[in-house]
Formats: sequence, structure tokens, C-alpha cells
Amino acid sequence: MKDRLKQEQGFTLIEVLAAIIILSIVSLVLTSYFTNAMSYAKANQNKTIMVNLARNALFYAEKQDFDKWKAYFTKVENNNKLECSATGTSCTTYNNMVDDTKILEAVLNPYINKIQYHIQIVYQQKTHKEMPTSKPDFDKDISPYLLPVEVIVWDSKDTARTKQTVVEGYITDEKIR
Repeated sequence: MKDRLKQEQGFTLIEVLAAIIILSIVSLVLTSYFTNAMSYAKANQNKTIMVNLARNALFYAEKQDFDKWKAYFTKVENNNKLECSATGTSCTTYNNMVDDTKILEAVLNPYINKIQYHIQIVYQQKTHKEMPTSKPDFDKDISPYLLPVEVIVWDSKDTARTKQTVVEGYITDEKIR
């Protein structure tokens, strides 16, 4: 019987422990990789949501009366910005620009996936002034019918706006649509 015990082949306790340690190290590395991938995907998802919200605000602005928006943005005292919040600035100051200020408030303060976002539409005055003096004749001819704007979107919890998204575009006059 003693001969039989000496001839048995198998893993020793040290070999089993070494295999378990190697497997646990590999699984920890893979877990951290998947955690980083998940956080990166979540950040990209939030960025995509903010870009789509900015595009939505730009489309909403394009559907409004161009002349009213142009008159608003060209006034110096308006700081070339359009924003209102559900808690702060009332959207009733924009009564002459839109038909329904409640819709404007909903567009500029959307609540998506349990996150409150804020949107600001900023008129790019410098860009608009440079358009008629640009070299291509196309810009000279079309510049009276365009309002260059930046649409800025940020999470309401991000008070420093470190993760804001900016989309540039044009509000076009109905005459060239």
C-alpha cells in the first residue's frame, strides 16, 4: 500500500494555491478593465444625450420667427444669450419671441434619465459680423439670413460646467429654408 501512495500523481497544495492566486490576479485585472470600459461608455452616453439636446434646442429655435430672434440677439442689453430655468429666470421675458414660453422652458431645461440639464443659446456676434467680409460670395449673400449660435448644454449638478457640451449652428431665416 505504501508503494501505491508514492506512485499517485496529482497536484500538491502549493500548486493549487499558486493556480488560485494566478486566476485571482487575472480576474482582478479584467474586472478593472471592464469597470473602466463601463465608466467610459457612460460618459459617452451622457455626451451623446447632451449633443442631441443641443440639436433639439437648435431645431426649436429654427422653427421660431427669425426676425424676432434676430431683433432679440442684436440688442446689446441681452448679453447675446437666451436662457431660462425652472427655478430662476422666468421664461416670460421671451413672450415676444415664442408663442408658448412653457415649451421654451421645457426645451431649455429638459429632464432626461433622472438628470436635469440646462441649455443656453448664445449668439455669436463676432462670427456674424465677419460673414459679410469673408472672401466667398456665398457668405456675403446669405449672411443676412443666418444667425450663428452656440448651444451650450450642461448637467445641473455640474455647477462649474466642466462637462458641458457645445454645439455650433445657425438659426436660418424662413426665406431660405
